[in-house]
Amino acid sequence: MKITFISPYPDITAFGIRTMSAYLKLHGHTTLLIFMPDPYGDNIVQGQQRYGGETLDELVSLCADSDLIGITLMTNFFDNAVQITKKLKERLGIPIIWGGVHPTIRPEESLQHADMVCVGDGEDALLELAERMAKGEDYLATANVWFHVKGDIHKNPVRSLPRSLDIYPIPDYSMESHYVLHDGHIRALTPELLKAYLERGTVSNYLGKIGYQTMTGRGCPHKCTYCINDTVKNLYEGQGYLRWRSIEHVMTELLWVKQSMPYVGYIWISDDAFFARNIKDLKLFCKEYKEKIGLPFSCLASPLTVTEEKMELLVDAGMIYLQLGIESGSRKIQELFNRKNMSNDVMMKAINTINKYKDRMFPPSYDFILDVPYETDDDKIESLRFIAGIPKPYRLQPFSLVLYPGTKLYQMAKSDGLVGDDMTEIYAKSYTMRAPTYLNLLMTLAKGGRFPGRLLKFMVSGPVVAVLNSRAMKPFFRYLYSGLKKGRGMIRILSGKK
Repeated sequence: MKITFISPYPDITAFGIRTMSAYLKLHGHTTLLIFMPDPYGDNIVQGQQRYGGETLDELVSLCADSDLIGITLMTNFFDNAVQITKKLKERLGIPIIWGGVHPTIRPEESLQHADMVCVGDGEDALLELAERMAKGEDYLATANVWFHVKGDIHKNPVRSLPRSLDIYPIPDYSMESHYVLHDGHIRALTPELLKAYLERGTVSNYLGKIGYQTMTGRGCPHKCTYCINDTVKNLYEGQGYLRWRSIEHVMTELLWVKQSMPYVGYIWISDDAFFARNIKDLKLFCKEYKEKIGLPFSCLASPLTVTEEKMELLVDAGMIYLQLGIESGSRKIQELFNRKNMSNDVMMKAINTINKYKDRMFPPSYDFILDVPYETDDDKIESLRFIAGIPKPYRLQPFSLVLYPGTKLYQMAKSDGLVGDDMTEIYAKSYTMRAPTYLNLLMTLAKGGRFPGRLLKFMVSGPVVAVLNSRAMKPFFRYLYSGLKKGRGMIRILSGKK
């Protein structure tokens, strides 16, 4: 079988399809990888055609000799996947399978466009599907895969999870039959182009080094109501979705990276909660990493997983940057998010522990979620007061909440009438689309970690909020946000950035 994978994500690391490609190659199949970064990036416009006709013609030509085409997507890239699928179906008679987060949570909707969808983890499902198709066998009973057959939907249960992730090879960066949409044309992915795309990463820009992104595990120990991780975990209820690759397996990958990508200046470990690894594993990781890899690295943590012992181990091994999920300083919103065990005291304890290493690391990033339907101005003020007490240096990463379908918070908001049209309010929303309000502006002003804490407390005091957050001032802040957005766009144009 020849299986073509298409990714519309801005980030061409695409860990999932690279791992599936390597796994299928290991079992004798041929793969083609096509990366089609959304030309609009985070500026999502509902119903906007993402790719031009010439680009899609080039895509059709590349896919023409495939036996199966797979498209990976999250909800924000639904329009991309629909446009690509429609064009391929018009021109080619090749079966198309969708996989990733969105088909997992909305398989019926996805089957209005694709011939089949993969629900949950895809490596073993896709391998079984490919083997059965190659042999001309009936494949409609393939676990994890749903099919659209003559107007009916054929559903299959998920398969048992493999306990070891080491059965999967390291991601496919061979660049054999790898292509990327670049400057309006789909071109062969060269080492030079790969380097250029890795260099564009947000964290790479911040650290001033080219990063390589990897994952050492799957899943998360927490059950946050806004997160799709909890939904995927529930698919495999009782099986223990949180799993880790062995340290040996991770080192094999990173040694390959060090030898094959000499320009890589740091390793970006993008596990949702790398700090959740047990201390024995972390000690082994730090020992092996320090001896064999020796590059700076970054990772993510949650407040409940940060300890001084882990910080000391990881910083000593080369950790130079840490991202921590705070999300809200409001007790009510913490409970709404199912994070009531992550109180302000718990979070500040983690922050103070991190701050002890400020002389050995870049300023850490603290994530906050904005524009929550159930959030009042008082809740937002609680978060801003919490921020005013964070020891410097730090950076804030404020994300506007996207109520992804399938999450508990989406179901709650939908039931309460707080979500109208999914397409316009969710599918076409990006986490960068913050509401143009006075309190959100304060969050933006505090992003760099330099805004004086005392001034921030004054700006959220009763008299100031009463005036600047009043209904009469709302048009002013909408106008101000619009001007700031246009100004950033002009800066990008003048600097030659796209």
